[in-house]
Amino acid sequence: MPLLPPGSSIGDYALVRHAATGAMSEVYEARDSRTGSRVAVKLLSPELCSEPELVARFLNEGRALQQVTHEHLVKVFTCGMLPEGPPYMVLEWVPWALHQELARVGAIPAPAVLRLIEQLADALAGLHARGLIHRDLKPSNVLLAGEDGTHWQVKLADLGLAKALPHTAEASPEARPLLVAPVSTGGGTWLGTYDYMAPEQWIGSKGVDAKADVYALGILMFQMLTGELPFAAERQKDLMYFHLFEQPPLERLEGLAPEGVRELITRMLAKKSFQRPTMREVLQSTTSALQ
Repeated sequence: MPLLPPGSSIGDYALVRHAATGAMSEVYEARDSRTGSRVAVKLLSPELCSEPELVARFLNEGRALQQVTHEHLVKVFTCGMLPEGPPYMVLEWVPWALHQELARVGAIPAPAVLRLIEQLADALAGLHARGLIHRDLKPSNVLLAGEDGTHWQVKLADLGLAKALPHTAEASPEARPLLVAPVSTGGGTWLGTYDYMAPEQWIGSKGVDAKADVYALGILMFQMLTGELPFAAERQKDLMYFHLFEQPPLERLEGLAPEGVRELITRMLAKKSFQRPTMREVLQSTTSALQ
């Protein structure tokens, strides 16, 4: 059941309709009363507001997206706490996501995949340059703007699990420290989405670096090209074993992507993080493959 009825207002934003229910939040389409433009209002689900950890994750997304601007990161206009209510954020309106597109079409042709990956790698390289890792890259966090599927504009969302790493090798020396609150592992709880988690992320979420995002992007690239995840299991422990020890079925990519792209995915899905390319190198390789 929607948390707020249509017609309710949050500051200058009037709610038009309840648009979606996510794992942690309710999303509404709203109008900016000053400009008339559509925006998305995201509220943390009320049953989760008593969990400080989940409130911190929600606020992390708003803080991080306000501090880091990039053409392929979803824009956050404002965020805060409702009086005696849940935290909220107001974002640009992007009604379509990659998981919906995959459900609609299955696999995506290689040229379109490369254009999407180039934009994602650009956004993630920008985050890494600021010493920030995403840690939860997955199709539902990849928003697609535009009406023509051949010209999707990526908007990366959900930095709720983002982690500031001010001393990473990928971080620019001039990068300003980001004011992102630490997200606890809750006594050993894994942070991330299992299907996309790098081997080192299964072992310890606190110790991961930017190469975990490279691995997740490799999984996503494989999924877009084949229509399937490289690893699937009903039991969590089996999925963990596959990511830690099994080689991905890269033979499924034959005939679906050029050899250079298949080699890039192979490197991105290396079990050891030091064997993977940086996100900047992924961006360079993807851009070259599109030329």
